[in-house]
Amino acid sequence: MSPSIELTPSTFSRLQGHAVPLVDTIESVINRLIDAYEKGSGGGQAADGQQVRSFNASTPPDLTHAKILGVTFCGKPLGRGQDNWNGLLNAVVREAKARAKSPAEFKQMLAVNYVEGQKQDEGYRYLADLNLSVQGQDANGAWRAISQIVQQIGCPLTVKFAWREKEGAAFPGVVGRFAIGEA
Repeated sequence: MSPSIELTPSTFSRLQGHAVPLVDTIESVINRLIDAYEKGSGGGQAADGQQVRSFNASTPPDLTHAKILGVTFCGKPLGRGQDNWNGLLNAVVREAKARAKSPAEFKQMLAVNYVEGQKQDEGYRYLADLNLSVQGQDANGAWRAISQIVQQIGCPLTVKFAWREKEGAAFPGVVGRFAIGEA
């Protein structure tokens, strides 16, 4: 037997306002509303049915042993090779460079060590298209820099990630999500 619920007349009227007459049932309206909520809030479940937990991007948990599962930046999904913490950092640096009105503004935006030209020791990675070398970061350092830069350039960013089942992981096996500037 299905569970039975009682709705107040005002809640029922609100649901009717979202229904397609002679098509929808109360259940189909509720399902559509839940789908819209989960899509918009990033809540809901991962593909494997696991709950996705939203975290505050400004006060992130420890990201040690966390891997990126998917990224949408400036309205576009990031491709292969950019779907890790340093790859995302490099994509954000590229966008900051494109949006900066001057070298001084670009320098002020960046929250990571970088040098003009090619440098490949001490953890630097050369971004040939910018003729710039950016120092690689651990997941926590990369996220701090990413978050700071993205907030300055005003481009929306959503990152879905998961902690590996390892000792030292803040939330082993948990799928998480950060969102900055969502539309």
